[in-house]
Amino acid sequence: MNEMVELAEKAVEAAKFWKLDLDYSAESLEAVDWLAQKIYRLHLMQPLPEDILLSAANLYGAYLGEVLLRCGLKDLDFAWTEGEEGEIGVGKMDFWAAPVTKVYKRMTQGPEHSLMDFFECVFGLAIGAVDLDDPRMHVTRVEEAG
Repeated sequence: MNEMVELAEKAVEAAKFWKLDLDYSAESLEAVDWLAQKIYRLHLMQPLPEDILLSAANLYGAYLGEVLLRCGLKDLDFAWTEGEEGEIGVGKMDFWAAPVTKVYKRMTQGPEHSLMDFFECVFGLAIGAVDLDDPRMHVTRVEEAG
């Protein structure tokens, strides 16, 4: 999905306004998390218009997804895909992650939606190195119907 790659590139350019250098490394997510925290604080003081929040979530969610792909998920056959409800995310077969939603939650619900934790969780799940019972992972288990 070329539009997500283009959005990620726009995020890199937009971040320069804040003197942030986004280089698609996992470490660069700290800068995106810092920016999301600024937006969160502004949103707490005076709720921001939904179109502004969605625009920023799309921009920096695309960047977060590209970081996941460039840091190794692409080598594991992950790609931008459309989820069951039409949302674009990063996934393959039965594994799908929603970086745009995560950035939106980080900006509107706060630091408990850490972008670095999300990166570690998604990457760890993809390579089978994450404990699903770790509370930082925010994993929701769906019980099978009896």
